[in-house]
Amino acid sequence: MPFLTSGIILTTEIVGKDIISNTTSNIYKSIAGINEFNLSHVNELLEEIDIYKKIEIVESLFSNYNYDLTKKTLNLSLNNLHEISDKINKELKIIKKDIEYNKTLYFSNIRANKYNKNLENLKKHTKILDQRLDLFIK
Repeated sequence: MPFLTSGIILTTEIVGKDIISNTTSNIYKSIAGINEFNLSHVNELLEEIDIYKKIEIVESLFSNYNYDLTKKTLNLSLNNLHEISDKINKELKIIKKDIEYNKTLYFSNIRANKYNKNLENLKKHTKILDQRLDLFIK
């Protein structure tokens, strides 16, 4: 069992403020890029799940937290928040890329959107983020 504990500690040491800052910065850029396309259904979803503000809170938690290796549960919670933030970042990048590609196609406004599954994944990941934030706060 000590091996698992040291793995958690190692992971905690690896996920630092710079990594979190980079992830959140990428999320902000992706959201801004997606908003530029003015797709009402996508923009409404982003507003509904309030992803921008949730990521802002997660970033604040990381920037105000000093890692203490004796607080394994807190460190693990923060790492889990980073993990789901990273998944959200990846989904947003895929959505943005797919929207950009779709805009290059003829009759793009009547074609099926390739990114609908990613929008569903984004909803699911945001729900997980909510649950992990609740756990962290409790």
